[in-house]
Amino acid sequence: MKIHYAQCWEDPRSLGQALEVTPDDDVISIGSGGDNTLSLLLKQPRSLTAIDRDQAQIFLFELKTKAIERLDYDRFVGFIGARPCRERERLYGLIRPSLSAGAKRFWDTNNAFVRKGIIHCGKFETYFRIFRRFVLPLVHGRETVRRLLAAPSLEKQRIFYDRVWNDGRWQRLFRVFFGKFLLGHLGRDPSYFRFVRLDKVAEVLFDRARHALTEIPIRDNYFLEYILTGKNGHLELAHPYLQSANFAVLKDNLGRLNLVCADLKTYLNTLPPRSVSKFNLSDVFEYMSDGEVESHLREIRRVSRPGAKLAFWTLFIPRSLPTALKDQIVPCSPRADNLFFDARTFFYGSFCSWQVTG
Repeated sequence: MKIHYAQCWEDPRSLGQALEVTPDDDVISIGSGGDNTLSLLLKQPRSLTAIDRDQAQIFLFELKTKAIERLDYDRFVGFIGARPCRERERLYGLIRPSLSAGAKRFWDTNNAFVRKGIIHCGKFETYFRIFRRFVLPLVHGRETVRRLLAAPSLEKQRIFYDRVWNDGRWQRLFRVFFGKFLLGHLGRDPSYFRFVRLDKVAEVLFDRARHALTEIPIRDNYFLEYILTGKNGHLELAHPYLQSANFAVLKDNLGRLNLVCADLKTYLNTLPPRSVSKFNLSDVFEYMSDGEVESHLREIRRVSRPGAKLAFWTLFIPRSLPTALKDQIVPCSPRADNLFFDARTFFYGSFCSWQVTG
């Protein structure tokens, strides 16, 4: 049992603007690292169910929520690894009694993750750490990275990329490290590429990285800052759940949150019709066949209220509405296209925002 993602790598700004969660909503959200589900909790929906088929991800999310419940803000951000902290094991001892039996066993066994800070313990975060420590120094030093992150304007950012950052070593080493083989084995999982027919993964990712470094303002891109430095220098510009102004709202609304370890369709099958109004589906359709995507969408349609919204990301596999469902679910374009262009998580291929018809 291992944690694949210790953080969420989809932009909560795009997600929030697409779903427009309100206190009248009943929301289903893919758990993953838990971050984006917590960003939706800030909108105080009537209910919010975080679902993930991977038990380790649920244990991670459970520990994050119990840390919010039992700690104050400064100890919370220190405990999870967003700030330096020398007392993580002691703080874990304060949180541990509130954990489920399974979560206790998992975190007792993986105490090294607690000591390191749990937001750094995923396979994907380890992949970026390898890049930071062993690949990036062969291309650019810390001062060059600092100057890139400090670019005062988009124009300055583009100039710096063209004149300094995008040299031959960057181009060659990027294409090696972010190729299909290393990405599949070190960063994600080879099985995640089951339906990917794209050969030149590294070329596609290189173009997306160039977009991020030349078309998206870097000064508030905490995703890119973490990839390049392993930390977020200003938590008030970081993920919403890490901002001090939001901490009390999270603590007050944890009772609205329910964690479920299950396959998405299995869970949907247990729900009555017209019981859900918003869906954060992360990138679940990336790992399904066309037939599986359609069957999931049919079940989503069944449990949706009229006007329900769903949002999801794709990485290498474009998804369009199945023909049989085009009169029941409609895309919210071009708004989703605009949200995707400005998204700070630049490595995705598309962001889809769809709505169930009446």
